[in-house]
Amino acid sequence: MSVPTSDGGTALRALSRRYARHPGWSALAVGAGVTQTLATIVLATLLAHLLHALIIEKQALAGLNDAWLAILPCLLVRAVAGVVREEAGLRTSLAVRSALRAALLDRLYALGPAWVQQRPGGALNAALLEQVEAVDGYFARYRPQQWLATLTPLLIAAAIAPSSWAAAAILLLTAPLIPLFMILVGWGARQRQSEQFQILQRMGGHFLDLIRGLPTLRLLDAHRRMGDEVAGVADEYRQRTMRVLRLAFLSGAVLEFFASLAIALSAVYFGMSLLGYLDFGLYGEPPTLELAMFALLLAPEFYQPLRDLGTHYHARAEAQAAASDLLAILDESGGQAAGGRRRIGPAAPALTLAEVSFAHRPEALLLRACSLHVDAGEAVAIRGASGGGKTTLLRLLLGQLSTGAGRILVDGLALDSLDLAAWRERVAWMNQHPRLIAGSLGDNLRIARLNATDDELVAAIGFAGLAPWFAALPDGLATRLGEGGRQLSGGQLRRLALARVYLRRADVLLLDEPTASLDPATEAWVVARLAELRRGRTLILLTHRQAPLGIVDRVVELANGCLHPADTGQSSKEFAAS
Repeated sequence: MSVPTSDGGTALRALSRRYARHPGWSALAVGAGVTQTLATIVLATLLAHLLHALIIEKQALAGLNDAWLAILPCLLVRAVAGVVREEAGLRTSLAVRSALRAALLDRLYALGPAWVQQRPGGALNAALLEQVEAVDGYFARYRPQQWLATLTPLLIAAAIAPSSWAAAAILLLTAPLIPLFMILVGWGARQRQSEQFQILQRMGGHFLDLIRGLPTLRLLDAHRRMGDEVAGVADEYRQRTMRVLRLAFLSGAVLEFFASLAIALSAVYFGMSLLGYLDFGLYGEPPTLELAMFALLLAPEFYQPLRDLGTHYHARAEAQAAASDLLAILDESGGQAAGGRRRIGPAAPALTLAEVSFAHRPEALLLRACSLHVDAGEAVAIRGASGGGKTTLLRLLLGQLSTGAGRILVDGLALDSLDLAAWRERVAWMNQHPRLIAGSLGDNLRIARLNATDDELVAAIGFAGLAPWFAALPDGLATRLGEGGRQLSGGQLRRLALARVYLRRADVLLLDEPTASLDPATEAWVVARLAELRRGRTLILLTHRQAPLGIVDRVVELANGCLHPADTGQSSKEFAAS
């Protein structure tokens, strides 16, 4: 069950419990902060003593060499502790972000490509990049600062209290004002930050869709209009970002004001005590400049951790806004089948769908009690209207989606009991829209089989009819194809997909519209190659066209969510020939 997006605090705590398991670096960050505080107390003691000796006791500088020399180690300790504290916080954040990003990728892999494709690509990219980075400030600075905001004021109050309980009381009584106003201002910042992340996700998805559709927009001469729309969306995002920043700076100004007011109260108390107007809070002892300077030097350090906590509070609000969406993905149910450990035999398997039902949404059933048996080595074509669920059937066979009801059997074994990774290695998939990665020709072919040799890749290229094209490439298998195959025609893309199927050495072929958008001559050539590949293999073919039906043994129809034999009045090969 996903955490509601509005409950960012609960989501952030859940992420912390799961991925912030780095007590060593966290303890080091807090310990370094405490060391800074102790060094500051010693430094304030030395400075107060020096000023009192020089101003009140009129001592010579030469007689205070020991105190002067002791200041340098204090400053050095403060500096080193500050560096260690910052580094430990960054190491904690880096470890958390790495673990979180790895968990997201693992979860997306577990959910499967079918689930991923149903979500806006820009939103998932924003989650993996922007939203994971949004928790950086929380784990690197805010969480250690929570401890220091408690420990540092208590240490400083404990150092001042033996000399003046009134000064310590002023500090302790005014301290809650800063976190109080920090929380009041932070509520608004958290809401604005949540809205900002939602807008960023929508904007990322919008931009990604525009980039994917840019060739079409150019053909329709709509790219200039869409460019203006992108500029408008970006400007709106800029304005909202500035509103969030204004709120963050406002919170900083409020915290500075109350911290300055509290320090002023301490200064007034000691000023009135030194002038003789106040005579309480000093345990009956007369006030001295050394005591006053000691307390006033430590007063800013008393409030500094609280001010730093307020400064980093927007990092907590940002992390809460991101945590809700991240945890929603991590706790997402559904997706592809879980799988087991069983494996099928080495021969081409039989496939069975037994009363399988499926719905992307509970209120809209896509497949209704579909039953189909494909014998080992048999080839079956499935026809039906676009959007009727044909591709969903193939994704169910791959285990990329889980059935709502019914069972899928592979050689008599339930699909959800199989080792799905091993099962998919036995399957070759050819999509009607082949995808290429932004790599070389060899990289794109080795998607089918990672350990394929160069000779095997060249053989696959020849099988797909790309040998003349390959011979003209100056860099051979190292030729960069570009993301999306921008350097290839539609026919070349389809042939490259065919080469992948050849390399796969699979026992099951799942072909989704393998000849869509091809001219008759190219289609006939591809069908002939598929006829070679299907020998000894189990084949399920989705098609709207007649030519591919010549290589199948029978045809079934998918209509209204149900499978039934095609009413062609003739065999599939006769049907294709007609």
